[in-house]
Amino acid sequence: MTIVNFGADGQSLWASGLVTGAAGTDGTCTLTATASDGRVVSGTIAASATPAAVNCGSISVRATSGEWTLVLSYASSTAAASSAPTTVSQP
Repeated sequence: MTIVNFGADGQSLWASGLVTGAAGTDGTCTLTATASDGRVVSGTIAASATPAAVNCGSISVRATSGEWTLVLSYASSTAAASSAPTTVSQP
């Protein structure tokens, strides 16, 4: 699971990504954002399978200002994967 794009716009945090090696398998993608003080927010969307990979489109979650760690994860009945943590600063 790789985060392809991520960011913060002052109100929300967002990320999208790809899962290689799980082609043709639908499932769910979840963005989990953890604040430096331990607060956690998350959002989930349906994954979109292609012949080459599984696409986790943009997932957006409301978040207050501060430093946040993003982890994008994918789960289906046959596979699961998580990205490396990525830090983003919410203005």
